[in-house]
Amino acid sequence: MKPDKLDIAVFIIVVLCLAGVAFAAYFSDPARQPARVAYLYPALAAQQNVWLSDIDKPGHQQQLTQSERGVFDFDISHDGRWLAYAERAGGGSVTLRLLDIPSGQARDLVDCAALNALCTAPVFSPSGEMLAYQRAEALGASFGLSRIWLVDMTSSNYDTIPLIDDNQIVGHSAIWSADSNTLSFYSADASQPGILLYALLPQGEDEPQLRFIPSSHGAMGTLSPSGRQVIFPDLAFRDNQFFSYLQIADLAEREFANFTDSNGPIDDVAAQFSPDGQKIAIARRYTDSRWTPGHQVYLRDLSAGAEDWQAVAYNPDYNTSYFRWDADGDQLVMQRFPLHADAASGEPARPEVWVHDLTSGETLKIIEDAYLPQWVAS
Repeated sequence: MKPDKLDIAVFIIVVLCLAGVAFAAYFSDPARQPARVAYLYPALAAQQNVWLSDIDKPGHQQQLTQSERGVFDFDISHDGRWLAYAERAGGGSVTLRLLDIPSGQARDLVDCAALNALCTAPVFSPSGEMLAYQRAEALGASFGLSRIWLVDMTSSNYDTIPLIDDNQIVGHSAIWSADSNTLSFYSADASQPGILLYALLPQGEDEPQLRFIPSSHGAMGTLSPSGRQVIFPDLAFRDNQFFSYLQIADLAEREFANFTDSNGPIDDVAAQFSPDGQKIAIARRYTDSRWTPGHQVYLRDLSAGAEDWQAVAYNPDYNTSYFRWDADGDQLVMQRFPLHADAASGEPARPEVWVHDLTSGETLKIIEDAYLPQWVAS
């Protein structure tokens, strides 16, 4: 029996549907999605906005924000949908805005201009349910010390409250643990400077909700994905000057130790745990015969020996101190600053965004005149 026209039409529709599903599955596979980075650009202009680049197409940019006054800093949710950014407003205040990246629609997140406050450094929790930021209230013609605040991203009005009710607990540079339960930040209290770790839900009856790690360096450092370890810079005085080295605090064991040698020929200013917590990348400048004018990135497994550091994207013509892992721990995006401007051109040196692939060893320049890069999920 020959198929009639209806059978043929149904057959064609089914084939097209299956082809569409296969096409969508193929191109929605994360392994086939382009790796993207966002950054502030142009660095030397009066105002900056958030831009986006596919790392496979260096120099090709997409502008995400359209701020006339400029963007101070920003963060992107782990699923790549939401962009929270601190936008300069009138009267010296900085307000928080939220952009839905797929639709391009932006709205106020926290109207800090109306509050006459300075709201900066937004950072999404990995779950996407919360956002932390630092907020400084106006004190006459200036602003006071910042405190850490939270935004409930699941509420329709994006309700915001201080992380800790005590307004004497100040801080900046908040970092989340991978489970979104621990929030660490640097306390800028002059009488007792250090790192504070706040557990939203303490894991046991004997676990304090707030922990304190003394440090006079002024930088937060890096929190392990488990939220149980902190590696942070501290100061050492030798040869009549101050240098930085790294300490590690194990919260589970309640132990503190030097992570790098405080008396060694080093200046270690930054560190980042890998997403699986098994590796650490640091920004180091040697002060002996290996000296370079700028900091370089070095990497080692935490289980390896204390001297088993491997140089990553080594180039003594650049200083590198800001870098971030991708979600798989295979690549690092970094902000680099050229130490030698082209005198013939008369142009000033500009920060650049680079990506280093740890598997291939290749380092690729993404864009010039840009800074504060971070990965964006596809």
